[in-house]
Amino acid sequence: MKILFLMGSPEYLRFFDSVIGELAARGHQVTLAVGYGREKKPVGLEGLHAHFPNVRVAGVVPQAEGMWADIAFRLRGIMDFVRYLHPRFAAAPALRARMKRKVLPSAYHWLDAIPRVAPDTVRRLERVLMAGEQAVPLNRLIVDFLRNEAPDVLLVSPLVASASPQVDWIKAARACGIRTAVCVASWDNLTNKGLMRVEPDLVVVWNDAQKREASEYHYIPAEKVVTTGAQPFDRWFARQVTRERDAFCARVGLPDDGPFILFTGSSAFISRSNVEVPFVRRWIASLRASDDPVLQRINILVRPHPYNYHSWATDPLADLSGVRVFPPRGYNPVDEENRADFFDSLHHCTAVVGVNTSAMIEAAILGRPVFSMLSEEFAGTQEGTIHFRHLLPENGGCVRIAATLDAHVAQLSERLADPGGSRAEARRFVSSFIRPHGLDRPATPLFVEALERLAAQPAPARQGTPWWAPLAWPVLWLAALPAWAVDRLAAGPLPAVRKHASWALHRARKIARGAGVRIGTRWQRLAKRVARVWHRSIHRLQRSS
Repeated sequence: MKILFLMGSPEYLRFFDSVIGELAARGHQVTLAVGYGREKKPVGLEGLHAHFPNVRVAGVVPQAEGMWADIAFRLRGIMDFVRYLHPRFAAAPALRARMKRKVLPSAYHWLDAIPRVAPDTVRRLERVLMAGEQAVPLNRLIVDFLRNEAPDVLLVSPLVASASPQVDWIKAARACGIRTAVCVASWDNLTNKGLMRVEPDLVVVWNDAQKREASEYHYIPAEKVVTTGAQPFDRWFARQVTRERDAFCARVGLPDDGPFILFTGSSAFISRSNVEVPFVRRWIASLRASDDPVLQRINILVRPHPYNYHSWATDPLADLSGVRVFPPRGYNPVDEENRADFFDSLHHCTAVVGVNTSAMIEAAILGRPVFSMLSEEFAGTQEGTIHFRHLLPENGGCVRIAATLDAHVAQLSERLADPGGSRAEARRFVSSFIRPHGLDRPATPLFVEALERLAAQPAPARQGTPWWAPLAWPVLWLAALPAWAVDRLAAGPLPAVRKHASWALHRARKIARGAGVRIGTRWQRLAKRVARVWHRSIHRLQRSS
């Protein structure tokens, strides 16, 4: 079997490295490609080469350009925003605001004035927009690339990124008669991001909850969705501790090898590091002020998110005793040493605390009690995210959520005195959410077997641009005109006018403040200075336009 695996960026390697390794071990040909590289992220293209010497790396693939690429981007942005008009997202304003900021064309920001739309109306709107997507012509560069590679299966992740260009690849693969599969990278992909917009031959998900999400949120037929378990977490079931407790505590800088609580940081969207740091300080203060002597003295290890470490790099907790931040800077989550440190921190800790992060899942696999607390600064990215609900005990989750810091401290004290209940909850959660086919059945082989079954099926019929597409083109052009017009105005003299007018007003106010009560006796000098500022502003406006 020959597979072309197109990832959004190299960072997705951490979700699928076990799958890639299993495919290669079974003798399949795998070519890795990415849509783009992120210089600010610790995982680059070199990481693909380093981890898989026997797997071919194609690098960054061609991207659609030109008028139709621009129309497609705007159309997909509108499509992604419209899904957040559904009543199910009424309690998710942060998700809606992020989609508006990232991809909704400025000319269509008026859509944000609509609080919500009936579910059937949202579905009809999405179907109309998806029909517009079908009318967008295929990109010849992408078609030629696929014909040259000639894979048996095009594997794509995540596809649901906002206004994702990976849609062009699924469409081109269908036109070439190539089988297509989309794999879910993380537990929030189907609820926190954009629409799939196109229907692949197969969607690989973790569990039944995600299977329902693929159907209800993305209109994928149930027969095209297969549950395999969560392959990113397979490694945590078989992994062994690297360092004993005393050696690990010495490595991370904890003052002794006594019990410690691990605080796991979240991504920047969930909790920016400059907000996370003061929150953690308040959390630590509440532990030290508790009536429980264990919590008063317990050590604390803070592990920042690998991509959200900036405010942690200055060691902002250095003044607190028994507290360490490790690692203090960004790190590559795929690197073996970093994975070993993370596993050891989970293995040796007494409990795990976080805001909203997948590290809570890894802690559950190791049977550690997991805690979180609701806080005003994270309201939109905790209760306001649908995937967070999977962690709640009433939904089969294993994370104890407290409404206040005081209630959280009480929960910690109670659970640490009797950890048996937490282990039972964690086992139930892992059995349904991570390994629905059995705790002893890794997800990675099931994932690969699903791809092998897809490759064994007859190649799909070629699906090019529909015959009616030219009839839809004038509609797409007209719909794009407002967006183009607003962009042209924004790129023209208006920003300069606004900037210089603001500068002139600022100068006038500053002069007036400087004059103070003397304005009555120095009105002539002040008038001259204001006039001079005005003439300079007019001159600058003329030059900028």
